[in-house]
Amino acid sequence: MLPATVPWDYDDTMTDAIAFDTHRFVKNLTASGFTEAQAEALAEEQVHLLNSNLATMADISAVESNLQAEIQTVRTDLSAVERSLHGEIQTVRTDLSTVERNLQVEIHTFRADLLKWMVTAMIAQTGLVVALVRLL
Repeated sequence: MLPATVPWDYDDTMTDAIAFDTHRFVKNLTASGFTEAQAEALAEEQVHLLNSNLATMADISAVESNLQAEIQTVRTDLSAVERSLHGEIQTVRTDLSTVERNLQVEIHTFRADLLKWMVTAMIAQTGLVVALVRLL
């Protein structure tokens, strides 16, 4: 018969993930009509299934360490993206300032040209009025 808990490892790297009372398990199965050999075989398989499918604290610690490393990598990547975006935003601001200055120059040029055209039109209109007054 197997001991109350089976402390062996199947792959020599995993420790028991959970204590399993194999004695009680075998006792219940034999009371239900299983032979002792059948009950012990089932108990052994149950222990194997438990130990191979449950996470141990070491497993959880390893996953936690990996997650922390990945989180740090993501934070580093985000910082790099943030720095890059700040640089790109500054470039866009500089470009917008240049466009604004160019537009202001164009507006002033357009105003000067419009003023020249209006003065020329006023002089021509005045000349036309003078010419009409002379004809009368």
